Amino acid sequence: MSITTYQGVVEKGRIKLASTVHLPEKAKVYVIVPDFSENEMKPKFDLAELVARMPPDYQVKEEDFGKPVGKEEW
Repeated sequence: MSITTYQGVVEKGRIKLASTVHLPEKAKVYVIVPDFSENEMKPKFDLAELVARMPPDYQVKEEDFGKPVGKEEW
């Protein structure tokens, strides 16, 4: 098995390679990411934790965002 390396960038969850790189369909690839930790990908907010921080006397109220500015309907 021979190995060839290419450098790419992740954009919107996809790996983008140089426009001159054309891989065959269903090619088996291996991704090695330097200086990366899966712990960095934790969600920024935990909904359960945020709800737990709400005051016990919190009351929901209707918000007004003004008149429609496009084709939205309510």
